[in-house]
Amino acid sequence: MHQSVRDYWITFTDPLEGRVNFMYLDQKGWVSTGIGNKIDATVNANTAPTSDERSKSLAMARELQWLTKTGDVATADQVAADWDAVKAHLELAPQGHLAFKPFTSLHLDDSEIDRHVFVVLDRMETTRIGTGASSPFADFENWPANAQLATLSMCWALGAAFKFPKFEGHVKERNWTGAADECHFTPDVGTIKIRNNLDRSHFLLAAAVEDASLPFEKIAMDLSDVFGVQGALLYLGFRPGPQDGVDGPLTQRAVTAFQAANGLDINGRYDDPDTVSALGDALTGGGFTVLGIS
Repeated sequence: MHQSVRDYWITFTDPLEGRVNFMYLDQKGWVSTGIGNKIDATVNANTAPTSDERSKSLAMARELQWLTKTGDVATADQVAADWDAVKAHLELAPQGHLAFKPFTSLHLDDSEIDRHVFVVLDRMETTRIGTGASSPFADFENWPANAQLATLSMCWALGAAFKFPKFEGHVKERNWTGAADECHFTPDVGTIKIRNNLDRSHFLLAAAVEDASLPFEKIAMDLSDVFGVQGALLYLGFRPGPQDGVDGPLTQRAVTAFQAANGLDINGRYDDPDTVSALGDALTGGGFTVLGIS
């Protein structure tokens, strides 16, 4: 993948998944941690593992450096104890990650979460590209950065081996507009709805990059609407809430904070020309290609 995608990945993914430094069950009853990282080899959702599935799951969990409350590196038995304690409460899966905090004694440092995220990301890229010239993803390394980002986003949510035949046909032909129409998955609610919108947006940006012969190794961002401005604010460390394209109070507050930090007129308007220009300058300085500035 392009370095720009790697550099942007945490900023892109963290708001969608959240950052959890202990073990918990996701909505399907799989033990997870970090930024939506599954550490569970149980085949069927919301079921107890077989002995073999448990062994494979513990091997996955031990890929991370877990720490005790005193900061010591956890033993294999301590990791197993936390994993078993969390998996034993399948009934709590619908309640979210905070329901599992009382059952855990181990945690991860942020640096370890980030390290593991990139281990998983690299693994997904290798799996998704496949082998041989016939693979729809064989030319992945030469795709526009936005197309790489959107495809890896789909992998993160669906698993790297997902099968979307129409989507695969489009990306093989570098038809990024077609890929935008076929990247959607269900249930289209909550953060999945936001991810679907983001993935579609980035495939359309990939098309714009190729149509205009812009640098394909850079991520492009479009500041012509509130959706794009929210993405810029997230990257720059301001918090507009979810990137949902809604000009709500959180977005207005983030715009105001950006304006104050940059000596601009404080009006909270995402489409203020001076504000958009300043956002564009900041993104360009960060290595992005910026669209939507007249």
